[in-house]
Amino acid sequence: MTTGDLESQCAAELRELARQYCDGVFNKGEYRRRRREILLRCVGQDFDPLPPQDEEDDMQDDPPARPAQPRDWLPHIMVGVTLMVAAMMGYLIYSLS
Repeated sequence: MTTGDLESQCAAELRELARQYCDGVFNKGEYRRRRREILLRCVGQDFDPLPPQDEEDDMQDDPPARPAQPRDWLPHIMVGVTLMVAAMMGYLIYSLS
């Protein structure tokens, strides 16, 4: 049974464990194993066992790459056209004088 003291003790241990993981003291697999031990001690019951994971899977958890977005050329084309029109107007005004 979970009591208030046990809950606050487990919460403090989980915070310390998370700090150590963020500081790079151990890898994700070790973090999960230690967190599970603390939670089991706090709750006092066993959960369904997790399937075994390879250490290589834990080390290669990279965020998914964003798909390449097509470049929108319309604003660049409009700026080019505007500059060309301004240049032509300047030339015509210069030619008249």
